[in-house]
Amino acid sequence: MNIKSPFILKQIIEHRQLFTELVSYIEEHDGDVEIPSRLYRYIVRQAINAEAAQGDHRECERIRYTLAEENLLRERLIIRIDPARSTLVFAPFVVDMLRHFDVGRMRGLSQAELEDLRDGLNQSLAVFQEQPIDLGDDNFTDELRLLRRRIQDTLGKMQESVAALEAQGDHLADLVEQQDVGSLEGSAETRRALEHINRIYQRYILPALEFLDPKTRFKQGIPAITAIRRIAKLAAESDHPALNEELQFSANAIQSYVKDIDALRLSLERYVRQDRQQRQQYDAIERAFNAIRLATEECHDDSFRNLYIPVRHPAIQSPGTFAGIKRMRFNRLEWHDIDHRADIEEFTDRRIEELRAQLDHAGTVTVDPTRAGLSEAELREQLRQHEIQALLEAWTIPGDCQDLHASLHDYLSSHLVGYALNDLLEALDWVIALPDFQFHAHFLHHEIAHGELALSYHPLIPREAPAKEITP
Repeated sequence: MNIKSPFILKQIIEHRQLFTELVSYIEEHDGDVEIPSRLYRYIVRQAINAEAAQGDHRECERIRYTLAEENLLRERLIIRIDPARSTLVFAPFVVDMLRHFDVGRMRGLSQAELEDLRDGLNQSLAVFQEQPIDLGDDNFTDELRLLRRRIQDTLGKMQESVAALEAQGDHLADLVEQQDVGSLEGSAETRRALEHINRIYQRYILPALEFLDPKTRFKQGIPAITAIRRIAKLAAESDHPALNEELQFSANAIQSYVKDIDALRLSLERYVRQDRQQRQQYDAIERAFNAIRLATEECHDDSFRNLYIPVRHPAIQSPGTFAGIKRMRFNRLEWHDIDHRADIEEFTDRRIEELRAQLDHAGTVTVDPTRAGLSEAELREQLRQHEIQALLEAWTIPGDCQDLHASLHDYLSSHLVGYALNDLLEALDWVIALPDFQFHAHFLHHEIAHGELALSYHPLIPREAPAKEITP
């Protein structure tokens, strides 16, 4: 019995939760397109049993005939069946359809796939540069049809890649945040999730940003977006404005995905840094453990004596790695704690992007006048302090000084522009902190008036040298 492909696809879609196991098998075997026949038959039996449980035996027979391997081969839904190896190969669009049903089973575009897309657009550019753009020429229309298919393929794959990366990134981020890192099992799950995030970041996020950046330099060819824009320029020079507009819109549509990919990069960078930090911590612990193990083997003998390592042995003289040894202080490792530096860097990156977007939109960036005034006041205060310190470095305390406040007041008022009593207090703090300061307060009240203010103080006088004992 020959059943047409629309009815076959309808049965696959109705039981898509079972057929997505085929996609899972392909992903687990690193993109191997050959599927064991027994796996396919097992999925078909599951679909038949599901209908039999509902008592619909007629539907069971329909599924058995519709999803037969020979029927799918006749309708070109299966490309090849290998009876000797018991494997079969599905048509690529069937696997893509099954991936589309479950976003989590889709995957991002790898470096090789992005390179293939870029090479195709570069080939189209080379063809259009060699032959004139003539819509009446069959060879040109064939090349234009191929170019449009390559652009549509790039747009579709970029959209699926972004959706897949967002779904996987959110799922893995939730795993990291929800795991109990205090337990051994939770720590292992967190580490696996962080390694998966790092793999997604390195294999899919960074190559996608490189692919979408028109300024990227390649050893061969030019960026994909640049190739499309150059073809559009050739169309404009050949008096084909409609084709030029179509290609410019296509280039803009592809380049618009850079915002989504960059947002994913910013959201995953914190976990990538956390994964790097954990690997460094594991490496430090492993090195210290190996050192202790080697020291134990050196001290141990067959009589089970000397089982303890001396406290001063070099193997355990590494603060910050192990805790619990008596009479030794260790700095605690920040294990699974918040990386404040990474959070600040992430906030800074986002804030810079917001300010750039605000600048592009309005032309200027408004600054809070209150915060700007505070910053200017702090800067003026620092400059004033440096000016006072420079004057004091060139000043020596007079030998007959009996009032340090008055001496400093006379010196600063004659050398410092805009002198105020606050400058005197700043200078006193600097002089008192000197290591050879030998003055103490005398119980008297003096007053210095300057401008509209007056300072009441106890005068600072030199300390008297201790009386020497006179010996006969």
